[in-house]
Amino acid sequence: MYVFITFAPLKFITMKIALAQLNYYIGNFESNAKKIISTARKAKENGADLVVFSELSVCGYCPDDLLYRTDFIDGCNASVENIIAECADIPIIIGAPLSNVSGKGKQLFNAALFIANGDVKSQCKTVLPDEGVVDEHRYFEPSDKFDLINLNGVKIALTVGGDVVDYPMDMLAKLNPDFIVNISAVAYAHDDNHLSDLSQVAKKYGLPLLNVNQVGANTNLIYEGRSIAFNAEGRVIAECKSFEEDLQYVETKSFKSAGEELRKMDTTESIFSAITLGLRDYFSKMNFKTAVLGLSGGIDSAVVLALAVNALGSENVHSILMPTCYSSSHSVDDSLEMLKRTKSSYHIIPIEDLRNAFGTAMAEAFEGTKPGLAEENIQARLRGSILMAYSNKFGNILLNTSNKSEEAVGYSTLYGDMCGSLSLLGDVYKTEVYRLARYINEHCGNIIPQHIIDKAPSAELRPDQKDQDSLPPYDILDGILNCYLEGNMTADEIKAKGFDAETVDFVLKLVKRVEYKRFQAPPILKISSCPFGHSQSVPLVAKY
Repeated sequence: MYVFITFAPLKFITMKIALAQLNYYIGNFESNAKKIISTARKAKENGADLVVFSELSVCGYCPDDLLYRTDFIDGCNASVENIIAECADIPIIIGAPLSNVSGKGKQLFNAALFIANGDVKSQCKTVLPDEGVVDEHRYFEPSDKFDLINLNGVKIALTVGGDVVDYPMDMLAKLNPDFIVNISAVAYAHDDNHLSDLSQVAKKYGLPLLNVNQVGANTNLIYEGRSIAFNAEGRVIAECKSFEEDLQYVETKSFKSAGEELRKMDTTESIFSAITLGLRDYFSKMNFKTAVLGLSGGIDSAVVLALAVNALGSENVHSILMPTCYSSSHSVDDSLEMLKRTKSSYHIIPIEDLRNAFGTAMAEAFEGTKPGLAEENIQARLRGSILMAYSNKFGNILLNTSNKSEEAVGYSTLYGDMCGSLSLLGDVYKTEVYRLARYINEHCGNIIPQHIIDKAPSAELRPDQKDQDSLPPYDILDGILNCYLEGNMTADEIKAKGFDAETVDFVLKLVKRVEYKRFQAPPILKISSCPFGHSQSVPLVAKY
């Protein structure tokens, strides 16, 4: 049980505040507490008067239904008590679930805990997100109490997550704080503007604002970090690194400095970094080491191989080439050239005999029908079976290579190229895949053969097949999909932007028709505001 107190002013006049941006592991209380304690001690040695950690830092964000388990909450509470005991000599702010003892509403609050001299004061989250990647209303009770914390006679408005950009800040501002500290856990999205929102809050209230975000990845959610401090004009006075742990310091005297404009990261660079971090954390936190993928000679599998080698090391990535009579010679040659450049291992397992054997086995059942999509998809399913067999035999985790454009319109095969434990490109449009390929070649040693980038994309399931035989050109397809998914536009609104009406109707019909496929897709690393899966949930059976 925590004791809640009001703090008297401490001895010092100016303050040095540490922004502690760490990578947490959901439910690994020992590891999380150890990081918090060691970072607090390091910050104290460097002269910090206050160390700020991110939202739900004790347990990792977001534990979802683990929050319903009493043993999980017991672990959180024990961890908090340990941190209180070990950090008695340095004031800190951490995030943790806090029991709601009122007997009304949900059993937990999402709390920021201000800990000093062994005592605790809490500020609980009031604005709970209920859309997108997490539904906090499912687990937490919103708070309706607002107060300031007092440290060294300095009044601090302490907020959690979205509270800082919503109505609680209006109420806290009336209490005349000296500055704002916000702890958050904002999942990365390349089209997100939450940092601009924070800058505007600082400017609106004329108050310096310090925001500490977590970094790292938990399953499909990736956290950029980029914890930041703004002066009262909304200009940047300190900033943590993106996509890695960092510890930065802000002195209150710097609140009066001119600061800098908020910089915008290069989109392709940030996507590359996000996927690399997401893949690396998925493997390390799941205690996986080696990966396998099907290498086709196409752009998607080439980019996945490059990302995997970059994240896991070439010695931990194995590729399998599975040509048929429809596979072009350059597809095999291009793949072999890339494997040579990446210095990674591979097997060539031709599946032409298996394809013919399957056709023979199905001949009677298929009698009287013309060869078509079913026969083409046999190849994809044979490849999926081989990849899963290799995964089962050697413990290599299968990486899915489908992109968002394919996922959207169903240009993929269930139990074939949709197999995998993790989808690296499932939230990356095809046009973005090409940009990623060019970025990789610029920054990772030109490991993707140029012919893979230049040639027309093809599934190579029938003679001379090209993707554009079945789909609009990818720049048009992706433009329509982006309007519909990220822009949430209607068909008429998309047409009004200049897209061909018949093409728009065709694409949206495909998107709606193949939800059953996406329902069975592997977890997708989230890099946009509207990924399939966790936050793009629609009824599987619906007339819409």
